[in-house]
Amino acid sequence: MWRLLASLIGHQAPTPEKQAEREVKDLRMDLFQAEQQVMHAQIRVDYYRARLAFIEDVARNGIEQVSDQRKGCREEREYAVRPGFKLQPAQSNSFERIVGVGQNG
Repeated sequence: MWRLLASLIGHQAPTPEKQAEREVKDLRMDLFQAEQQVMHAQIRVDYYRARLAFIEDVARNGIEQVSDQRKGCREEREYAVRPGFKLQPAQSNSFERIVGVGQNG
């Protein structure tokens, strides 16, 4: 009986390797969340840049001229995305890949 308990306790003991595996998963999740925050901040920056440019145009040219200009090129207007900023299609298993769920070991 004591051998069984000692074996179970020894097998379940937090070894440095097990602690490292757990820490890797936690750090991957922290990295994922930080990347999400950066992406959201970049989107907010682009939003405020576009808003500021619009308000500056209105202050400089008047609302009628800016409104007419925006109506005229509505079909042609492309949303300017910051250089180097690309949106990639979501992968169905990206969360599992990041946190290491489903890995054998």
